[in-house]
Order: sequence, then C-alpha cells, then structure tokens
Amino acid sequence: MNPLKGIGGIVLAGCAVPLLLTLCLVGTIGAGAAAAGWPSVTGLLPTPGGFMLPVGRVILAGTPSFPAWAAPCGAEPGALAMDPSACTGHPDPYPYSYQGFATGQCTWYVATRRLVTWRTAAGLLGGNGGQWLALAAQAGYAVGSSPAVGAIAVFTDQGDGHVAFVVGVTADGDYTVAESNWSLYGPVAPYVALRGVEADGTGSQAEQLAGFIYGPAGAPEGA
Repeated sequence: MNPLKGIGGIVLAGCAVPLLLTLCLVGTIGAGAAAAGWPSVTGLLPTPGGFMLPVGRVILAGTPSFPAWAAPCGAEPGALAMDPSACTGHPDPYPYSYQGFATGQCTWYVATRRLVTWRTAAGLLGGNGGQWLALAAQAGYAVGSSPAVGAIAVFTDQGDGHVAFVVGVTADGDYTVAESNWSLYGPVAPYVALRGVEADGTGSQAEQLAGFIYGPAGAPEGA
C-alpha cells in the first residue's frame, strides 16, 4: 500500500484486499501483551526489548544505517516461513493465483518473519494483507488492538491493505515496524524499510489500523 496515495486511488494487488466487515476478534488480548505462539523473536531483533525509531523516521534497506537483522530471509526467518518460496521469492512480483508470497510485497516480507498458515475462502495461503486479521482470527490466532513486539500489524484501506512486522513498542503505544512495499512502494528493490508509527495509527490517512495478530491462541509464548 502506498502511504501517499489518495483514498480513492488504485493499489497494485499483493498486499491486501478491501474487507468491509465487522470482525469478531477471536482470542483478543489486552494492552501490553506479547506476541505468543510463534517462535521467539530472538535472532529476529538485536535485543529482546525490540528496536524503536521516532515516529515518522524511516530507514531504508541498502542504506548504511539499515540493520542486517531486518533483512529478509536470514537463517532463522527462513525457517519460520510457511512457504519456502517466501524467502526465495518468485520471478514475477505480481503472479496471478500464485500459491505463496510475491517477491517484495508486504505479505512476502512478513512471511519471512512469521509462520503464516491461514487461507482464504478460495484456499489461497495467507490472502491479501487486509484480510489477515479476520482470517487469522478465524484460524484461532489471538488478535487485538495493542502493538506487541513480534506481532503482525494489519492495516486496511479501499485497496489491498498492508501488513508489517512489529519490532518495537514504547510505553505510550508508539511502535516500529519492519515492512516491504510501503516506503519502497511498487514494490521496488531492495523492498524493506523500518518505520516509526504513532500509537493507534498507520502513518497514512488512507490506511486504518485494523489490529495486530499475536500468534496461535493458547500456545505458550515462544513455542
């Protein structure tokens, strides 16, 4: 999703689909909760407490200040991905009905961080990013409205929406995400960026914060 586009604009497919529905958030957990049920964020972040940027600050992949741990497809993230192609990518960044995650899309990057198992009604793995909160909740994942380190942030809009991996949270609720196809929209290589986001916001007037996916409900943290 392009953070600069107007609300009525067109979004290229791959990050999310418009999903106008009322969510019954299965396994909702409260503020300050940690993402649970996925492998520990150890190895995905430089410190257990996460990594924070000031709101509005962006660090692009390929620049000297971009940390190596945020690059997609390291040894541990590769093991976390549901579909091995999430790390190798696909030669076409916009494949039609591709069973996996298209290179450079927001869903692709998050799938190199977290195991994605939910499917759309048509049986497609993951689905577009704007669908992820509802689909994950339906699949039994814990979801809610508060950011947590290791969680997946889900944004919705009038297009395909967006997902991002939460890498840091302040006491005030501001959070930092690692993501693709936002600051380097297109997607444009090298795809990934880190970005500071205000509490309860997305960094774009065209995007709404739908919520956060914490992990399989009932699973112990770091399992």
